Amino acid sequence: MKLSTVLLSSAALLVAGAAYAADLPAKKAAPAAAPTGCASFGAGFISIPGGDTCLKISGYVRGDSQYTSNVTRPTTAAYALAGYYGLNFDVRNNSEVGVVKSNILIENSATSQAYVGLGGFTAGYNDSPVDLGLGGSYSGDAYGPNVAQIGYSAAMGATTMSFYATKAQDANYSTTYLASRPDLVGMVKTSSGPVSVTGALVSHEVNGASSTAQGIAAIGSASFDGGMAKLTIYGAYASGALMYLRADNVTVTSGLVDSGSDASNLSSGSSVQAQLDVPVGKGTFSVFGEQISAKQDTSSWSRNEYAVFYKHPVASGLWVRPELAQRTTSGVIANVAYLRIERDF
Repeated sequence: MKLSTVLLSSAALLVAGAAYAADLPAKKAAPAAAPTGCASFGAGFISIPGGDTCLKISGYVRGDSQYTSNVTRPTTAAYALAGYYGLNFDVRNNSEVGVVKSNILIENSATSQAYVGLGGFTAGYNDSPVDLGLGGSYSGDAYGPNVAQIGYSAAMGATTMSFYATKAQDANYSTTYLASRPDLVGMVKTSSGPVSVTGALVSHEVNGASSTAQGIAAIGSASFDGGMAKLTIYGAYASGALMYLRADNVTVTSGLVDSGSDASNLSSGSSVQAQLDVPVGKGTFSVFGEQISAKQDTSSWSRNEYAVFYKHPVASGLWVRPELAQRTTSGVIANVAYLRIERDF
């Protein structure tokens, strides 16, 4: 056989083989292995030697500076300077019945969070379930406080249902008579695309010298995130449970103390908040507004609040948030300039 014939035959076989290979389905890449060990809990978790327990340490350090333009001088200072820190320990490990977790947050030498969890169950001291968190450094922040609680959450697709028993916010700012049961909270959170909605119902017992009355609160929040901007609206109504209307831990006052012996004498009130967040440069510019009003018999209490603030990242983990706010509480006006500088780690 001539050499040219051998070469031509070999070339034909190579072309035919390449054409056949092109017709074959492409071989799929092997799927990425699922994270194991501490990596399965997310970034930042490290293994504690001697077992299967994983630990993540995080925290913050911040400075807050505030100036109020129209205080009563000289008995009231126009400025306030403060420093805060927080150190968080998140401990987790896998078990036959799910992930066991515990969390401890220490802020300024006081324990702000301390709870344990297994799957959807949690028990201990944690953020209030109805803390929906609007506002800036000075303004808003919805309900706010941490509270002792036990609860269960179950996710069903994009919807999460939760039930809690929390330490009772006793007797609406009067400690003379304490509730005989915890406050009961039911919540639903759901989302679809850019829209998310949260709703909560709270049952609160109002105690008197010899009888009780039923206090309630209904709380809801809806947000729409269009990418260019995010709008969030918050609303609450309460009867005999005004503590669920307060913002940034400021107590609704003016003598609005409910009576367990007279259910018709319960206070009532409402709260409305709205916040618009717009990305600007590296940070976010926000506009916030709030109106709270409450009454009982001839007594009343109200607060209006408006604020603008801008959160700007200066470096990795370091950000600043200046804020201008006006708060009018039952006719008394406070104009405030606020600056928060925080380092997260």
